[in-house]
Parts: sequence; C-alpha cells; structure tokens
Amino acid sequence: MAERLLKNMTTLNLQREIRRKAFHMLAGLTVPFLYYGAFLLENTTGKPYTYLAKWILLAAAAATLALDITRLRHQFIKIIFIDIFGPLLRRHEIDALTGATYLMLSSLACIVLFQPFIAMAAICFLVIGDALAAMVGRNLGKTKFFLKSFEGTVAGFAGCLMIGTALIFLPHSDLSLSRMVIGAAVAMIVELLPIPLDDNIRVPLAAGAVMQWLVH
Repeated sequence: MAERLLKNMTTLNLQREIRRKAFHMLAGLTVPFLYYGAFLLENTTGKPYTYLAKWILLAAAAATLALDITRLRHQFIKIIFIDIFGPLLRRHEIDALTGATYLMLSSLACIVLFQPFIAMAAICFLVIGDALAAMVGRNLGKTKFFLKSFEGTVAGFAGCLMIGTALIFLPHSDLSLSRMVIGAAVAMIVELLPIPLDDNIRVPLAAGAVMQWLVH
C-alpha cells in the first residue's frame, strides 16, 4: 500500500513538472519568436521594429515583476494567484519571485545586451535546455553531479544543440556553429553547477556573454 502511494505521488510530481516545463517552454519561446519577427520586419522595411520589441518586452517584464511583488505583499492577491497558477509553482516560489519573472527579466537583459541571434539563442538554451534537463533528470537521472544529474545535462545539451541548429538556418542568421555549440555547453555547465543564483538568470546571461565575447 505504501509503495503504491509513493508511486502515485511520484507520478503526480512528474506530471506536474511536465506541465510546468511545457508552460515554461511555450511562454519562454514567445520572446525569441516575437523578437525574430521584429528583426525580419526591420530588415525588410528598414523601420526600427527591434527597438519597439525591446520596449514591449520592457513593459511585459515590468508588469510581471509588479504582479509578483504585489501578490507577495497582499495575501488576498496571493491566494487568487495560487488558485490560478498553483499547479505551475514550485514550493519555494509561493513566497518568492517566480521563475517566470526571472525569465522575463533575463530575456530583457539578453535582448538589450547581446546581438539579436545571440540573444535569441541564449533565451532558447534556457527555455529548451533547462526544461529537458529537469524533466529527464527527475525521471531518468541516476548519475548525480551536485544536485543535478548527468542524464539530465546530456538531454539539455542535446536540446540546446537542436534549437541552436534551427536558429543557424533561419534567414539572416549570423550565428556560427562554433559559437552556438560553445554557448550550449556553457548554458548546461552553468545549469549543472550549484551557483547561488536562479537558473533563469545565470544560464542565458552566461551563455550569451560567452557567445558575444567570441564575436570579437
């Protein structure tokens, strides 16, 4: 009986993590997708659509941060927030900023600091690589490194390589294969290490910074 209950709890936790990561991927890929659309329009028309996209992302990040801070300060809003988004939250996010807020802030930083395709790659490495690393690591991970697993890291790296390769072949892309592979490796190494900073911040900024540095 106890074993069956434990198995059911594990299945529910896995299903919850899959739902969370699926939402994370869908929401996270929206930023590079829309930014690439603005990039194409700018190259076609000559109008500053990427500049406009940065202001839109700034407004979205500010709104997300404001909502998060508000629900942490007001119990009534916090209850409503948990009722709606509870299944997507981890335990520590109930009384702290959510991963979605960190994702929006880091995406904004990448778009502002890095070249367009480097920024898009860095964000995609976080969205795809981190999600695959978490899902595979929690379900199949056996070889532990720090608090993560070798299996999860390999899955995350493979995901980064796939999305990075897709970015290389997009029209007007200036992302080289070598920079992409190095950026993907940096993203997964930083995700694996027990650095006291949220993954949603350190992964894309570290990968983006290295790829940007390799340009010069």
